[in-house]
Amino acid sequence: MLASDLRDLSPGEQERIWGAPDFIVEEKLNGVRALLHIGDAESRLTTRVKSKRTGRYLERSDNFPHLRDLPLGFLAGTILDGELLLDKPRLFTGTTWARGSLSCTMAVCSSSPAHSAEIQSRAGAAAYWAFDLIQDRGHGVQRLPFIERRRRIERIFAEMRERLVPLESLSLVPQVVDEKRAYYTQVIARGGEGVMLKNRDAFYQHEGRSRYVLKSKKSLTVDGFIIGCTPGRAGNVGQIGSLLIGVYDAATGMIREVAGVAPYDLSRGPKESNLRRTMTVLRDGRPELAASFRGRVVEIEAFCWNKNARLVHAKLARFRPDKDRDDCRLDFSRLPQ
Repeated sequence: MLASDLRDLSPGEQERIWGAPDFIVEEKLNGVRALLHIGDAESRLTTRVKSKRTGRYLERSDNFPHLRDLPLGFLAGTILDGELLLDKPRLFTGTTWARGSLSCTMAVCSSSPAHSAEIQSRAGAAAYWAFDLIQDRGHGVQRLPFIERRRRIERIFAEMRERLVPLESLSLVPQVVDEKRAYYTQVIARGGEGVMLKNRDAFYQHEGRSRYVLKSKKSLTVDGFIIGCTPGRAGNVGQIGSLLIGVYDAATGMIREVAGVAPYDLSRGPKESNLRRTMTVLRDGRPELAASFRGRVVEIEAFCWNKNARLVHAKLARFRPDKDRDDCRLDFSRLPQ
């Protein structure tokens, strides 16, 4: 189950959800999504990314023996959904520096078990934060409402504590019911990524994005201009793909590409935001960006800058007819490291 973006909804609907009693809030952790399959003798950890070769979720149990070997046999048949997290600002992988909790967690997930163990011996053990329940001691609970799945997972953690299971690296994500926007502000103020808003009555959804689970993340805004596009793929063949956004480098005066974004204008609302067809023209049967859009200034919302000076999770917030492309200059030397 993947979350939809709160920003894709109309402003009025966003406000309704922030105040709605049927939505609760949890902090959004910036790690690697994983399932914890609890067995009689040991547990297994799989990511939510499927192998292109086998079609199965990737096995990562041996990268985290401190979680694999927890004495949880009394919960055999239980499957937790959650997030692996190595919450470090940066760490040295042996060949390069990983920056931010996502990159640090990826470093210990994607490496060999031996290399993962070496990194964690230096940086500390990755933690598993549970936020949902798929199976309760062999019984599927996907069709139960989220509030009931939450009650069950709270009972599971209470039983772990009663049996003195060491929980230094296994936790339950806290929830907030009231003052949801204030909690979001607190999370952002202490450097968090954002929050998840979850409908109490939502079923567990294995595939696709759920309209009952929404993410609201911190963002920065950058003014840039459209410099091109990629060709559309899959369902967008014959149309443009992503818009390429550039700015002028204040030091050199050269144009630098900083993002690729979907051709959606969030300011127009969910029903009118898709501009893919409008922005596509065909030349000799091949899709190109309409000339009227090339060079237009846009405001981009994004989560952060990555180490390659590109915007992460970028979206087109709105067009800026009040600005000229010459206004879109950026001092790359002053970007956060």
